[in-house]
Amino acid sequence: MTKIVITTASDSGYLPAACCQLKSVCDHLSEGYDVSLKLVACDVSDNDVAAARAFFADKGVPAEVIVPDFVDEKIKPINQRWPRAAYLRLYFDMIFGADVDRLIYFDADTRILAPVEPLMTFDMEGYPAAAVHDFVYYLTGNIRRRRKDLFLADDAPYLQSGVMVFDWPKMLEDGALDRARQFLADHPESCMEAPDQDALNHALENKWKPLDPRWNLHETYLNFGGKLKPCLEHYTSTKPWSKRRPPRWADAAAWYREELKGTIWADFIPSQGPGDKINAQVDFLKFRYAPKVRDTLAHVAPFALDMLKVPRERTDETELPWAPRNSKDVEDMARALVSEAHGERGFIRPPEAVLDGYGQGRPIGLA
Repeated sequence: MTKIVITTASDSGYLPAACCQLKSVCDHLSEGYDVSLKLVACDVSDNDVAAARAFFADKGVPAEVIVPDFVDEKIKPINQRWPRAAYLRLYFDMIFGADVDRLIYFDADTRILAPVEPLMTFDMEGYPAAAVHDFVYYLTGNIRRRRKDLFLADDAPYLQSGVMVFDWPKMLEDGALDRARQFLADHPESCMEAPDQDALNHALENKWKPLDPRWNLHETYLNFGGKLKPCLEHYTSTKPWSKRRPPRWADAAAWYREELKGTIWADFIPSQGPGDKINAQVDFLKFRYAPKVRDTLAHVAPFALDMLKVPRERTDETELPWAPRNSKDVEDMARALVSEAHGERGFIRPPEAVLDGYGQGRPIGLA
């Protein structure tokens, strides 16, 4: 029988979420598979580990907590934004051996909403890894900068490392994690945006197969009113445990609160007052419309940008706004990637070619 390991990774800050993540996995497992659940943790206290084990015992989740002993020696963050836990998946080859057939990884800030069997039986077709496209990069034009920084081909896709499926013996044989670690050490300046994800994209170029995007629909898609029903929600920016959580995360916040009730983390989900809800709405409006206001000023009153010391024109040398042009782009991209993942069309190169106006006029994000 195929031996499957499903894992997440965390430090003390995300530990309540990580425990809930594996609870959501357990709730959606199918019988008849040899599955082990593992929580890989670093920068946690003995009390943290005890609390995680107590949570799993109380919830009937057969999960093991692993605290690697190599973290102090090997994991050296390249900036202050990402903690050491964010790098743990780059060291899974030092934790899981070749006796594992399939390794499935979920970020701690994800929640499973559908049976996970499709990931356990997914046909890898000889690829060592599978993942969902991080398609917000295509929607905003930021993909051009990532390709340049990571030395990828001009039409290369870019994976989102928050949900990954591995043919583990092939992954070990390929040495991709060792290459990723070496790239991170050699080119830290290229990986400041998302260190582990950037390094994996370099190491796995042409070596990963696309998953259905419903297995990693993060909040850009969901907040733009996407019509696809997610198999998993990925809280990539504003978390359900943030006071500034958007209205869309109300059900998620209630779920976490219920799961953590009676634990030492019972206050992990703060209450949200009227001011917090207003701030959450303001945050989204700024994200959605500030780039459009800037574009309007560049067109009708460029001197105003000069006074604000904002460049009149955007370039690929700097980060472009993360808000997509419109909801149609978001839906067109997601549905094209669903079609690609199910073999209804070949690999889309470059993925942004499915968007309206691609190849006409100025590139996406600069127009």
